[in-house]
Amino acid sequence: MTIVESATLTEFEFDVPGSGRALRKFAVQLRTDDGHEGSYVALWSAPPLAVPQTLAGLRMVVGQDYRDRERLWDAVNRAHAKHDRIGYGAVDIALWDIAGKAAGAPIWALLGRHRERLPAYVSTVGGTKGRGSLGSPAAYADYAEYCVRLGVRAYKFHGFGTGLVKDEIDVMCAVGERLAGRADVMTDPGKGLPTLADALKLGRVCDEVGAYWWEDPLRGDAPTAHKILRERVKTPLLITEFVRGLELRMSLALTGGTDMLRADPELDMGITGVIKTARAAESLGIDVEVHAAGPAQRHCMAAIRNTNYYELGLLDPELGNPVMPPVYGDGYTEDLGAVGVDGCVSVPSGPGLGVSYDWEWIKGHAVATHEIAR
Repeated sequence: MTIVESATLTEFEFDVPGSGRALRKFAVQLRTDDGHEGSYVALWSAPPLAVPQTLAGLRMVVGQDYRDRERLWDAVNRAHAKHDRIGYGAVDIALWDIAGKAAGAPIWALLGRHRERLPAYVSTVGGTKGRGSLGSPAAYADYAEYCVRLGVRAYKFHGFGTGLVKDEIDVMCAVGERLAGRADVMTDPGKGLPTLADALKLGRVCDEVGAYWWEDPLRGDAPTAHKILRERVKTPLLITEFVRGLELRMSLALTGGTDMLRADPELDMGITGVIKTARAAESLGIDVEVHAAGPAQRHCMAAIRNTNYYELGLLDPELGNPVMPPVYGDGYTEDLGAVGVDGCVSVPSGPGLGVSYDWEWIKGHAVATHEIAR
């Protein structure tokens, strides 16, 4: 057996450029009895809510064979059945990082690679109506134009977050008109529209501009309402970013509540959880889109056939990627500079995740450290 001897969870904070606020993230490190270490910095799950779940998952993993990822995933899935399970994602990713390093291979090679380059779309930060770099529909369209000129193949906007369907429509019309025939356009209101009638209004505009997909337009995840949207709107509907649990995501698909599925290695119990969702979706003949940006997402997408775009975000015209802390020590980036002339991003080729972390920076910004030993 190859045992996980100890684990460290480090919570850290950093100032978001241009916002006057700080964000808290956390990093996980696992160490084995034969000298291997697996690490992952959680970028999208929700500290501090995820931290207690992550610590609980770490306690279940320490003392166990790191190669038993399926058994450990099942054990935590059962143990956390009364929770949303987001905390285990970082732990599972770190276990995969160990496995890759022990094998001297990238994670995509362990999963089985389908593609080497990942077609990317820019996913914007949410704008603020009337001010800032994304303060108007024209500003969204200008940024879309800029991204496409750099070779980006698709553009998804997060709107003003006002809950007003007119604001969503105005941005969609501006972006759709600007990019017509040149790049795919998507919208993600983030469940911001309060009524089905509003969602239908936006859906009709998505059809008019030929949107590639529309994402989480309506409050809640009720299958009945989303079936109505699918029946009356031609643009493919993408939900389940906010739906936890493999069974619930698949149930929505089976009952006609969505055209496509979302899966996230941080939110959906790791790389193991994403691959389970992708294979289940493949059996139904539908696509799964990997949520958010990061090395774990890239390895997952490289191993999935039934997927379309890599989400490069969240980007701001002036600040780049303001919510991504500078945790990488090897030049790895999640901004427009990561996109090649082919409109794609690369997949790390080194062992495990294939990235190195700047632990000096992380520990220098630490606000809490948790140690777990066998």
